[in-house]
Amino acid sequence: MRRSQDPTPRPDARRYGNTASNAALGLSLAFEFAGAVAMFWFVGKLVDGWLGSAPWGQVVGSILGWVGGILHVYYAVQRRQG
Repeated sequence: MRRSQDPTPRPDARRYGNTASNAALGLSLAFEFAGAVAMFWFVGKLVDGWLGSAPWGQVVGSILGWVGGILHVYYAVQRRQG
């Protein structure tokens, strides 16, 4: 017995989209997260060199990069699901 060809996509396909598109979004968000951490760490390193406060600028910069990166990923995923 042959299965009928249903022209409407499955509900989960409409909800989650194309697998390659999701993979591309995930990879993009991973690079943006890593870039945010690296950028804020570098700014902290510059502040340390300017003020002579090593390693506190790097520590604070890294923490700000992590927090900012996590918030960016969270809101990007919420926008995608919404």
